[in-house]
Amino acid sequence: MVRQLACTEPGCPPLETVIAVLPMNGRARRWTLHTTAEEITEDDLRAALLAPPPEGA
Repeated sequence: MVRQLACTEPGCPPLETVIAVLPMNGRARRWTLHTTAEEITEDDLRAALLAPPPEGA
């Protein structure tokens, strides 16, 4: 699932893109990219998806 949402956190751009993978079995994963969906490059997406999950995620 890919959603573009308004970002309300201080210092965040007005829109951010959230990518969620919700498998039938296993753990859901979510990534937030602080840019609009139109501005995300293939390199941005690759870097986000390959980064280790944050602590406690």
